[in-house]
Parts: sequence; C-alpha cells; structure tokens
Amino acid sequence: MSRSIGALGITWLITCAAHAQSTPSRDRAPAPPTGTAIIKGRVIDAQTGIGLARARVRLQGPASNRPPVVTDDTGAFTLTDVPAGSVFIGVDRSGYMSARYPDIGKTIRAIFRSLTVANGQVLEGVNILLYRGSAIAGRIVDANGEPAEFVQIQVLRIPTSGHGKPQPRGSGSTNDLGEFRIPRLEPGSYLLRAQGRNTTAGDDPSDAQSLPTYYPSVLSIDDAQPITIERGQTASGIEIMLLDGMSSVVSGIVVDAKGQPLSMGTYVNARAISEFSDMVAGGSAVRSDGTFRMKLPPGDYNLEVQSTRAGVIGRPGPDDQQFGRLRISVGGAPLSDLTIVLGSGATMSGKLVFDGDSPLPPNPEQIVVGVGPPPFGSMCQSDRGTAGADGSFRVQGIVGTCIVRVTGNMGRWNVKSVTQGDADLMDRPVTFDPGQQLRNVQVVLTDKRTELALNVVDDRGVATREYVAIVFSADKTKWNDMSRYLRLHVPQPPASTPPAAPFRGTTDLRLAPLERRDLVAGLPPGEYYVVVLTDIAPDDARDPSILERLAAGATRVSLTTDRAPVDITVRRVEPRD
Repeated sequence: MSRSIGALGITWLITCAAHAQSTPSRDRAPAPPTGTAIIKGRVIDAQTGIGLARARVRLQGPASNRPPVVTDDTGAFTLTDVPAGSVFIGVDRSGYMSARYPDIGKTIRAIFRSLTVANGQVLEGVNILLYRGSAIAGRIVDANGEPAEFVQIQVLRIPTSGHGKPQPRGSGSTNDLGEFRIPRLEPGSYLLRAQGRNTTAGDDPSDAQSLPTYYPSVLSIDDAQPITIERGQTASGIEIMLLDGMSSVVSGIVVDAKGQPLSMGTYVNARAISEFSDMVAGGSAVRSDGTFRMKLPPGDYNLEVQSTRAGVIGRPGPDDQQFGRLRISVGGAPLSDLTIVLGSGATMSGKLVFDGDSPLPPNPEQIVVGVGPPPFGSMCQSDRGTAGADGSFRVQGIVGTCIVRVTGNMGRWNVKSVTQGDADLMDRPVTFDPGQQLRNVQVVLTDKRTELALNVVDDRGVATREYVAIVFSADKTKWNDMSRYLRLHVPQPPASTPPAAPFRGTTDLRLAPLERRDLVAGLPPGEYYVVVLTDIAPDDARDPSILERLAAGATRVSLTTDRAPVDITVRRVEPRD
C-alpha cells in the first residue's frame, strides 16, 4: 500500500505511519484486529533508571483503538493479542514527555521505523525510556531592572538545519517576580521573545513603553542568541531586560450593532501582527461610556473585543456573543476617534458538490465543513458546523482569520476545491468580519485523482527504495505549512517474512517499516517539483528557503486527472547545507 504524507509536523507523520489502512466507510468503527503475539517490557525514567508505575502503554497501528495497559509498580507491562505486522508502542505518563517505541528519531525515515512482530511471537525486554520535558526558565525585568509581571514569553524553534524561519513551539507568561518557565520542549535550539503588556495611557508621547525584546535583550531577531537544550534538560538563569521605546496613544469607542456605546465589563486587546506570533501587546478596559484608551509602540495591531451576554452559563451559543475587530497601524502620532463595531460571529453556508461517477457517500451529513486556525500567527474560533442529508452545511460564530477545512468519512471522494464565486477559500487564510454572511460556498468533492509513479535510483543507477521524496508545487505561494500542494513520500521495503512457527525472542528489533508502493496520489492538479533525498528532517522538508534551493535541481512534472499516472525516473541525492 502506498502512503504519501503532507508536511504537517511530526505528530501527523506518526499517525500516518501507524495507520496503514484507510478508515472503513461505516458509521461504526470496526473492532480492533487481534493476533497472538505478546510484547513485554518496562517503562523507565531515563534520568534515574527507575521503573515508572502508572504509565499508560498502548499499541499504535491497526490496533490503536484498543484500551491502553497500565504499568505496575516496577514499570512492567504486557501487551497481549498483538496482531502480526508493523506496530508502534506509545507511552504517556504525567510529568513526562510522551514517547514512542521505536524512538521517533530526528529525520523523516527515522520517524517511520516500526516494530515488526510475528504471530505467536513473545517479544521481551522492550525497555522504553521516558524523559521529563526540556524547559527554558528565567526572569524578565523592565528597563529599570524591576521584575516585569504578565510579560508574554514566546519560544521559537530554529529548524534543525539552521536555515529557514524559526517556528513557535511554546509560550507562557511571567509571575509577580518576573519569573517564567516554558516546559515540555523538544531538544533543539530556540529563540526567546518577550512582549510586555502596556496598559498605561498618559498623554505625554515621551512616555516610553516596552518593546518586543529577544534574548539577550535585543530588538532584532537577527541579533537574537539561540538557547540550546538537550533532552530532559532545563536551561535556567535566562534573563531579558525589556527595552523601551516611544509609543502612541490609541483611543476610541466600542459600540454595538445599533451604534450604542458598550457598557463596562469588556476589554479591548491589542494583538500584535507579525510573521511569528499574534501576542497581546496591550489593552484597555472599556469605560462606562464605551470609550477605551491605551498606549502602543510602533507596529501593526488588531484591536479585538469580545462581549458575552449577561447570564450565560456554560459554553455561549452563536447569539450569546458579539465580536469586534479593527486593524490599525501605529506610528509616531496619536490615533484617536477609533470606532470598534460589535456584531455576531460570521456565518458560512453552502453545499457539497460531487464531481464524479462513484457512488455518493451514504451519509453526507458525516462530512464536516468547518474552520481552523492557520499554522501560525492568527486567532480563529467558531461553533461546530452542521450538515444536512442533502449536502448543505452551515458554520456559525466564526471569528478571526481561518482556514476552511473539510473532514469526515468521504470514502473514495477527495476535496477538490472550496470556493465562493471566483474566491478560493481553501488554500489561503480567510478573514471573517463580525456579522458577515458568507453564502453559496461550494465544496467540490471528486473521485478522480492525480498519480505520480516514482522510479528512484541511487548514484550508481541502481534502483532503491531507501529515500524520501518531496513533491511540491512550482508556485511558491503554495509553500506554506499544511499546504495540500506539498507532499512527502516515504517508500519502504516489504517486511521480512514471519517464521512459520511461534517462537520466543528478546529485543532483536527488526525495524521493518510499513509495506508501500512508490506511488504519490491525490495531489491537486498542477505543476510540481520532485526531489528525492536520502533523508531529511521534518522541519527542513517544509521550509520555504530550503525548498527554493531544492527546486534548482528538481525534476518538474505536470499532474492532471485526465491521463494515466505520470511515470518518472529520479536519481536520489544527498541533502546539502
């Protein structure tokens, strides 16, 4: 079976590797497969070597929906009725980072290593190490050296290659002593960004306000110093002094949909707009006359207001909340007389359209059209979408900048497009305004697909299946995280033939990955680059700067749904720095 994977991060990669079979088109999930193999082992604290009780151990793979087993006081566990084939073992315990066996590794091919068991096999001595999460801890002070409270801290992970844009990986805030600790980080190198919360709003423009500051107290990300942490390590003693700069008074009024000033009890947040984050940089309470006032350093911001109807208990419904947002650019001069108008969340409605000859899904209402946040730098929320048996759908309470997503049991059908008129709603973020009605949205599903057959040879011209293929759009605007136009393909040789008779064994782990054919299917039609490497880190495989370098030596192909699979021969190369 072929399995091609989108560049959605390590968690997504593991999920694909663990589930070789597609979801059956039934309303009810089938019972997990059973077998006759047994796996025995222990869960151990990696630092102390002591067995860990109460760890939850589960199979990942075809039998992943069976309940986990819990380790005893010595950390021992036994997994019974394990089906033959390739499996992973997942482990969770409070206070530790989740683990997978075999270990995840740092490259795409290492992520796909699995444990192969045979019917009747008893595999013993499987020791799984758990690490306490790495962390970065320290203290933030203001320009006068005083502890800075409520400072937002953001951790940006530097790609493994050292190239490309750092990506957000964690956040937190300081306490009353200016202290912070960002836990549960993976090993690697990180940049630290501190954003003070500016709440004063005096009239004197010379009053300085704290600016976004990187460790070690610099304003530019280019001057930031990386902090490197190993697995289970805490980098402590990190200190940042916030740097001050001139700021401007920002003031205005918040009104409801009828133009009436909003009463007290609401807050206006100023959310900074940057390529790395959407951290709150300041704010102001709304006064009794609906006015607000704050000071902000130069930059671009979204002023956001959310008001919930009095007396609401539990999760608010679509009619219980009002939202408002206003984008502003702050320079040196004051911004006054701003008006933020509140309204209900946006509504998106439309219909599913099936383009093809295959039988329609028996329950179209199980196909869910909804929205989700872009990979980084935006707020998005909504109520759960509803669907009808006639293929109609409706999503209410949408707020923010979102990506439209289609999920659910679609059988042989794939999403072809999501449009409203000529506007593409699927492949780029959409900003929804309060009260907006986005009607007549078409979600087109198709039973046709593109296919790319890969014949890969090594530097001697010998056929090989030990590689990672990256297939990515020739259009640079589609080189973004979670793009449908970027696919990683990991072909792997067939697992070794299990022995005919049951046997006992220790941890002679034959890391035989899932069986696959070298076929990349289901990419949207278009022009693509194809690059085949010996291996690559997950972060690098989706980094636009690295993709641009790879494109220079790539094979270019045109994929359509109107002809037989495109069959190409590609030479495997070593990745270059």
